[in-house]
Amino acid sequence: PDGTPVVIKVQRPGIRETMARDVVLMKRVLRLLSRVGRLGDTLDFSMVLDEMWTAAQQEMDFLLEAEHMETFSKLNAGVRYVTCPRVEHRYTTSRALMMEYIDGIPIDDTDRLREEGYDLGEIGEKLAENYVRQILDEAFFHADPHPGNLRIRAGKIVFLDLGMMGRLSEKDRELLKTAVRAVAQNDA
Repeated sequence: PDGTPVVIKVQRPGIRETMARDVVLMKRVLRLLSRVGRLGDTLDFSMVLDEMWTAAQQEMDFLLEAEHMETFSKLNAGVRYVTCPRVEHRYTTSRALMMEYIDGIPIDDTDRLREEGYDLGEIGEKLAENYVRQILDEAFFHADPHPGNLRIRAGKIVFLDLGMMGRLSEKDRELLKTAVRAVAQNDA
């Protein structure tokens, strides 16, 4: 209403039902293929489908994504070079997410980044540093950090599409920290 540019992510009507049917059909195909050959000897495809379906359902809950964005923003509040879009909560529901419009430069548009005076090495270092921080310090990390979900705007790395976020238990986080330390110290 005040003229601020926003992005509205809208869930396609019936998408949950369509995807649920697709998962059921894929499981039927897997059962048929397993009778014919040695499908699944090394990988449990049914388990992979279950994981994909769980992740897809989480991504379809835009209130959860809005919560992820708020959590991510709070955890990175002290990091001057990382952000994510602000959520417009009053217009957000489980099926529609309104957020700040991000007009930054795609992280893989290296020519444009250089033209704008950015140091690609610095961007890479800061991205790696922050991602390690997300995993090892916060145990809450962006689970889909491909170039389409990363922009550079006003000197900041902007993480987009926070529908899939990873969480580590305290035990797993400590184990991972120990492993990273061991690798850094060349300690088998």
